[in-house]
Amino acid sequence: MTVGLPPVSKPSPGSEVWHVRIDGSFSASPLYADGHIYLCSENGMTTVIAAGREYKILAENLLPDGLMASPAVTGNSLILRTRTSLYRIENQSGGQK
Repeated sequence: MTVGLPPVSKPSPGSEVWHVRIDGSFSASPLYADGHIYLCSENGMTTVIAAGREYKILAENLLPDGLMASPAVTGNSLILRTRTSLYRIENQSGGQK
């Protein structure tokens, strides 16, 4: 199944900046945090894209057992729940997230 993202538009005059389609089935809501958009698919793939004028995939990460719940943020941590596990992911290197 291919899922479309809503178009990203300029605040004014409202013209579309970019529009893409991402493969996968999605039950979780997209999450915006710290300049990134996180898209978590039911097969466990999290795609991270830059929130900006240009469509750019920053990372793709696969967790076993799928993702059905929307991700959450607490402090500098991303919380992800699969069907069997709860993950807390945090950048501890001090670099860009």
